[in-house]
Amino acid sequence: MEHGIVIWFTGIPASGKSTLAAAVQRELEAMGLPVENLDADEVRSNLSPNLGYSEEARDENTKRLAWFANKLAGYGANVVIAAVSSRRAYRDRARSWCEKFVEVYVDTPLEVCQQRDPKGLYARAARGEVSDIAGMHQPYEPPDAPEVHVRTAESSVEECVEAVMGALRELGYLPAAEAVTEAME
Repeated sequence: MEHGIVIWFTGIPASGKSTLAAAVQRELEAMGLPVENLDADEVRSNLSPNLGYSEEARDENTKRLAWFANKLAGYGANVVIAAVSSRRAYRDRARSWCEKFVEVYVDTPLEVCQQRDPKGLYARAARGEVSDIAGMHQPYEPPDAPEVHVRTAESSVEECVEAVMGALRELGYLPAAEAVTEAME
């Protein structure tokens, strides 16, 4: 059985990670590929609701995501993960554990993320209710050399997804677009 791909979307909160991960998931499923979406917020709320957001808790959460993704990929599933994963060390560990690892840096200015604020996190910060947001209160370490670097304030979801899919093809993890079209005809 061929090992699946682990596609790890990283960026500060509200940068567009979950949106892009879901869109890439749909693209892979349309190709007939098995895909699992491990959104860090959903995994945390369902498996570790009391974990918290300390440095140690963030480390533990990303460790669990990487371990679970590697297990799923070992069974041939392609795994998309949307996780802030604020430290390079977290993502480097995931990379070392996963045979086919693709890091996608979802680069979005803090001001844009604050305007989007789909979960009300930045509004809560403005009210003084939270003070542990990566990229605002706590450091966020951008990737040094991600396989894909997208800027969601400048590009559409479709353009970002195409950048991810193009990188997967260039890495040899997916067949060329022409081959997929011919196979579907």
